Amino acid sequence: MSKLHLAGIIPISGLQTDHNLRTPDVMIPVEPGFTAVQKSIHECALAGCNTIWIIAKEDLAPIVRKVVGEWTYDPVYYGRSKFGQGSEHRREIPIYYAPIHTKDIGRRDSYGWSVLNGIYTSWRTAKHISKWIVPDKYFISFPLGVYDIYQIREHRRLISSREENFFFRHNGKTVLDDCPLPFTMTNEDYINCRRDVNSKTTKEYYNTKEGEQYPSRKLPIEERWSAKTFNLSEVFEKMSTKKSNIVDLGWWYDVSKWDEYRNYMGSENFIKKPYEPLTKPHTHGIIPYKA
Repeated sequence: MSKLHLAGIIPISGLQTDHNLRTPDVMIPVEPGFTAVQKSIHECALAGCNTIWIIAKEDLAPIVRKVVGEWTYDPVYYGRSKFGQGSEHRREIPIYYAPIHTKDIGRRDSYGWSVLNGIYTSWRTAKHISKWIVPDKYFISFPLGVYDIYQIREHRRLISSREENFFFRHNGKTVLDDCPLPFTMTNEDYINCRRDVNSKTTKEYYNTKEGEQYPSRKLPIEERWSAKTFNLSEVFEKMSTKKSNIVDLGWWYDVSKWDEYRNYMGSENFIKKPYEPLTKPHTHGIIPYKA
């Protein structure tokens, strides 16, 4: 059986918080020197992702790139060595940045849609390069969902299962209950969810009347394109939960809410910051070129 290509999806575009900050919300620290977006990058690396895709608007992507860089190490292979040549056996995971498609802005650009947009972008980009690198499955990490990310390591095989999806659950709730908890989905799930969103959303016009060939009556502005306000459960309603692997978390906080952020910072729970080389921004060197 060929190896499964797992792509990590980190949605930032469409994220709503009540922090009222002038700085990007994903830059809030979850530990000293360890931001929420760095947490998600390391989370995807622990899950065994082959590529990581950050979905961010074009004005925010350069800021995030300064913090997380263009690639990271797979922590499982970082410390392995053979005959003293540890660096030769390290695996690098490329990080890519993708914006929301222009046609979706103000129409479908909810937080959940950022996930679907990231899946489509990663699939389409890979398909244009080679069919052999097209992602088979996707691991979704929400930056402002905080928990003990090191639990992922023991469930790495379950996350990469071809036949079964994976959900983290807390207090009986998953992403299907509007909680930004990590989960996986397949290409088939993506298609089903995308079709469902497009079928449920209102558009610019009322449906045609009987005998009317084309729509002619516009909806009130506040009623147009309802998909832009869909919550996570509405976007992922058609996710397959058959034969799913569900793992319960001992603690988890949705720190997009200020009160929850205060609760996390005042609790005894914490995420140990990874080894510095696993979190610092790595960039590719510029190849000198003369015309």
